[in-house]
Amino acid sequence: MEELASNNFKKLIIHTMSRLLLACLFLWVSVESFAQQKNFSLEEIFKSRKFLPRFVEGFNWFSDQRYAALETDDATKTIQIVLIHALTGEKEILARGEDLKFFGRPIDFAHFEISRDKEHILLTGALPARRLKTGGDVYLYNCKTKLVRKLSSTKGEYEIVKLSPDGKKVGYVRDKNLFVYDIASGKETQLTRDGNANILNGVFDWVYEEEFSIIDGWQWSPDSKHIAFWQLDQSQVPAFKIAKYDSLYLSFLEYRYPKAGDKNSRVKIGVVSVDTRRPQPTFIDLGDNPDIYIPRIDWLPDAKRLAYQRLNRQQNQLELFFYDIEQKQSRLILTERSDAWIEVENDAYRFLSDGFIWSSDRDGYQHFYLYGYDGSLKAQLTKGEFDDDALVYVDEPQQTLYFTSAKESPLERHLYSVKFDGSDLKKLTSEPGTHSATFSPDGSLYYHTYSNVSTPPKFYLRKKDGSLVRELENNAALEKTLSDYAMGKVQFLTFQNPSGISLNAWLLLPANFDSTKKYPVLMHVYGGPGSQTVRNLWGSVSLWYHYLSQQGYLVFSVDNRGTGFRGAAFKKQTYKQLGILETEDQVAGAKFLASLPFVDRSRIGIYGWSYGGYMASMCMTYGNAQGEQVFKLGIAGAPVTHWKFYDTIYTERYMDTPQRNPKGYEISAPLTYADKLKGHFLLIHGTLDDNVHFQNSATFAKKLQESGKLFYTMFYPEQYHGIRGPARFHLHQLMTQFILEKL
Repeated sequence: MEELASNNFKKLIIHTMSRLLLACLFLWVSVESFAQQKNFSLEEIFKSRKFLPRFVEGFNWFSDQRYAALETDDATKTIQIVLIHALTGEKEILARGEDLKFFGRPIDFAHFEISRDKEHILLTGALPARRLKTGGDVYLYNCKTKLVRKLSSTKGEYEIVKLSPDGKKVGYVRDKNLFVYDIASGKETQLTRDGNANILNGVFDWVYEEEFSIIDGWQWSPDSKHIAFWQLDQSQVPAFKIAKYDSLYLSFLEYRYPKAGDKNSRVKIGVVSVDTRRPQPTFIDLGDNPDIYIPRIDWLPDAKRLAYQRLNRQQNQLELFFYDIEQKQSRLILTERSDAWIEVENDAYRFLSDGFIWSSDRDGYQHFYLYGYDGSLKAQLTKGEFDDDALVYVDEPQQTLYFTSAKESPLERHLYSVKFDGSDLKKLTSEPGTHSATFSPDGSLYYHTYSNVSTPPKFYLRKKDGSLVRELENNAALEKTLSDYAMGKVQFLTFQNPSGISLNAWLLLPANFDSTKKYPVLMHVYGGPGSQTVRNLWGSVSLWYHYLSQQGYLVFSVDNRGTGFRGAAFKKQTYKQLGILETEDQVAGAKFLASLPFVDRSRIGIYGWSYGGYMASMCMTYGNAQGEQVFKLGIAGAPVTHWKFYDTIYTERYMDTPQRNPKGYEISAPLTYADKLKGHFLLIHGTLDDNVHFQNSATFAKKLQESGKLFYTMFYPEQYHGIRGPARFHLHQLMTQFILEKL
């Protein structure tokens, strides 16, 4: 990693600029070459698909050596479902597109699942959610008879649709109740009967789904005999209404949304047999305190025990229990505690035949541990001053764990293996960048994805030892297309903030960069807990930023304190005071830029969305009030402007409740600093935003007006947290014009 710095201000410890300038001379394409290349247009970036990378559509391991995929039938121009032998490439067509019709109409499906015997394919739609949420119309295709059954013929909303492991049943939620459908007999059995608008069986309320990153509210047991499920009672959760400007007298979107300090849904975990004539769920005794979370449940391999994780309201104590479904008793296996918070979203654990893999940052970094089922620690598998990432595969016979890690650098992810005793750690990938892997059921093969900041995603099949079977998609066509454009050059660098802490950053310079000129800079920020914008990953520097570089701007991004993969201390020091240290680091980044000889220090702006919008708002108010004004311009998209407006799980994880931490909430709010706004400020929000409510921007606008501050606004009617459709092009037109005119 190349380090750039300067000695223009005393509190930053700086390195020389000579290496950057030499790099500029040798790495940037010549002006003559640049003149022959094209510039991007906003229409090309946001209205066309020419810059989208290709993927292996529908890839999913079916067996040890075969995977399923979606392909286009060239003859009929329809989508067909195929099985491909990973080693030989031999293809078996399971369902032709011309056969995937119901009463003559093509089935519009977003997800498919193949039964183990290859006799049936379950086809479902997708419902709006953070990740894939199966539902909508549900069909069952018979691969032998080529007949299609519609399972969603009964009126109601179908959600979370899955085949049983033995392929004989289909389970689903309809109108908040659980059902199973027996494929052979065509009989439907109702498993719960109390579901309604407030009692949710097998599905989640808004805050669980958003902040615990879980969609699937129920699970088949490995032997297909039982279903375990969440039940949430959200009747005591305050309802939130959002106006829809779609009619003469308006209509309203209403849903349950607990803001910080408010009541959450009451949670239960039920287990029900699917083979009894009159199913009756048994609910687990979760303890005396109802104000808890159950963020994860998992069946153990023996199908006789269910693991569940109980998290306290403050999210600083996590307990793992095993529940015996025959004895109907729970046993505490493990307890994790933190002085700040515990995160459960990484799913870096795995239950084995006689023990389990667990992930924890208890030694200061996120690492893997091996436990016995009695709760005894067998071994710490990984150690060192780095954070591990995803648990990819466990080869139990060979006593080997496969995982991705930031061991090489916080900017990168590589694939590693390690033995169950913590020995024989091996790095299995070499190319600089970001690697991920999906192993076949027996671990003999894996689907390998790779990219870096200048290389679009590439997809390979490899053997367990890393040797190449074949390349599935290299996106060479996209690389050729992009080679016709004058793309800027990304440099990764580090600098030190006034406290002497090294911060990671990237800097995008134009293809025709001239070190003798003075350039304006737009800073891109997200900055939220555990996040990263500084990654050696395709897409981390968007094509819109390359477009801006062609207009003569530098673009810069820094991962402030509180971001991820720098250890627990670096991440958790923002606890109970979000926005303060982060803003100070963004200010330090702007001052670092101002010290560079080719930066116009009077023309530095900052832009962010969501938490990044919050950070842009903090920088333009609190940040610009810390001595000299460093940001001339700020664009805040969908910002939180006071943490009292945001949901319980996310906010309280990092801030505790407003009742227990009132001062922290006040000092962390852009609303508190509205009277200190300096510079050109553009505030943007979608009016239907169900995540960060429009209330945030409306309240902030009122406060700015009361403070006599002039600013710019753009509100997008009928748009949610992300701006989609034609409005997305308008959004980038607007921001581009604002930057060109004001920065």
